Amino acid sequence: MRKALILGIGFLFSLLFIIPGRYTYVCLIQNNCGTTIATDAAVPSLKMMDGDSAILNGYEQLTYGLGSIAPDLSLDNEAFLDKVAAYMLANPEKNLTITGRYRPSEEGKSFGMYENLGIARANLIRDYLIKRGIPIERMSLDHEAATSDDLSVPVKFNLFVPRPEDYSEDGGLVKTQFRFDNMTFSDANFAFNSAEFKPGSAFNVWADSVITFFDLNEDKSLRIIGHTDNIGTVVYNEDLGLRRAQSAKSF
Repeated sequence: MRKALILGIGFLFSLLFIIPGRYTYVCLIQNNCGTTIATDAAVPSLKMMDGDSAILNGYEQLTYGLGSIAPDLSLDNEAFLDKVAAYMLANPEKNLTITGRYRPSEEGKSFGMYENLGIARANLIRDYLIKRGIPIERMSLDHEAATSDDLSVPVKFNLFVPRPEDYSEDGGLVKTQFRFDNMTFSDANFAFNSAEFKPGSAFNVWADSVITFFDLNEDKSLRIIGHTDNIGTVVYNEDLGLRRAQSAKSF
């Protein structure tokens, strides 16, 4: 009788530990209690595209802290960049567009001479690839805003083969380079239908660097191209674009 009582008490004490433990594991850790909502929370893999074909796929996605331009590179990320560089070296006819993205909450934030975090992020990735032997002339930068702050795809890699019409008269790629000696500013430096130049902070940083550059390189020159939208006649917009370029030159 006494032995049975002892066994019964021991069983009760076991339940006191097992039940809360199972609740913690099943409900709190695995989130398998109560109503569950089916969701596809998988993070898209890091890939390099050539048109509709994925040349590289299945790699761990890059991650960026809020306001940061440097990714927290993992070994898998490093392996991806190694493979990108190896592919480009093996395929010299291919060029690469790196598109950096930024969160809605990062809208309007610039970094150095780059007017938004997307360009700055893409530029740093380009630097990683330059260190792996890829010429800067084979890489173009682009940027776009993400639709949500989770930034599940912070950087896109897209291969392309340059066409004859992609080159300007001086032999450079028309595709935006976003580098010091071939800089493009898409920020709203001009009001609609206006030639009054109102540079943003990113342009001011770049302009300060240009002064230093010309002090050290007196043989160099600068070409300024003013752009317009497609509203109005071609003749009017050509004149407006020229006046915008002259306004930037005066600045």
